[in-house]
Amino acid sequence: MPLTSLYTCSRCKKEFNFDNIKYDSDNRLICVECLEKQKAIEKKEKSKLEKAEEGEAINFICVSCRFKFSVRKGSPKAVKCPYCSKTRLMLVKKYKDENDLIKDASDPRFDY
Repeated sequence: MPLTSLYTCSRCKKEFNFDNIKYDSDNRLICVECLEKQKAIEKKEKSKLEKAEEGEAINFICVSCRFKFSVRKGSPKAVKCPYCSKTRLMLVKKYKDENDLIKDASDPRFDY
């Protein structure tokens, strides 16, 4: 009987075989589905950053150290955390009202 090794995804905590698991940018094991979701979210945040008007401040939170900071659109500096120099950042979204927040929280993209 052949030995089969299953690897646990660090995001969804499900077990996968070797063909369906990869390393993400932080060198954590993540399944292919979660990796695609993560890349789609990062791509959407980058497009929001590009759509911002010139000189408009964009707020970020560092995923690693939770430091909050803002960067002006058109700034020549690279977008990275000024505290820990990591590039994994979350875009801070301004909500119109509580219904907008609930709608965003129930989005299936954020299900683990």
